[in-house]
Amino acid sequence: MQFKNSPLEKMTIISHESEIGNLYFIENMVFSEIKEGKHLSLKTAYDYLNVISNFYGDTKPFGYVSNRINKFSIEALDYPKFTKLLKNLKVYAAINYTHFNKMNMEIEKQFCKIPYRGFENIIDSYNYVNNYLNNDEALTA
Repeated sequence: MQFKNSPLEKMTIISHESEIGNLYFIENMVFSEIKEGKHLSLKTAYDYLNVISNFYGDTKPFGYVSNRINKFSIEALDYPKFTKLLKNLKVYAAINYTHFNKMNMEIEKQFCKIPYRGFENIIDSYNYVNNYLNNDEALTA
């Protein structure tokens, strides 16, 4: 399900469309939908990273949710670079609609140094990320 067709769409603060995909920002998480056939790497995601960094700044904790409605590839070796650039990124979630996506996610998780979990729908991913951030903030407050 596309984010803009989900019940969460009404929570959108801003959205951003780029050559590589779309970002939908809500208060404490960003939903990403990479376009069909694109390759996500540090080089190709530069615009994405800037938009995310500008929205959340350097201190506000947030989560990233990859809504995998299209087929695309990811440079898994770049996960540590992504998290280094986005210092306040606390949790990563992927919504997987196919068995292939689930298998890829298991490989990607090995390169991601922050909590990373897969889901089958938008609402479950939202609930997990929101709960994680609220509990994480309570522990560090």
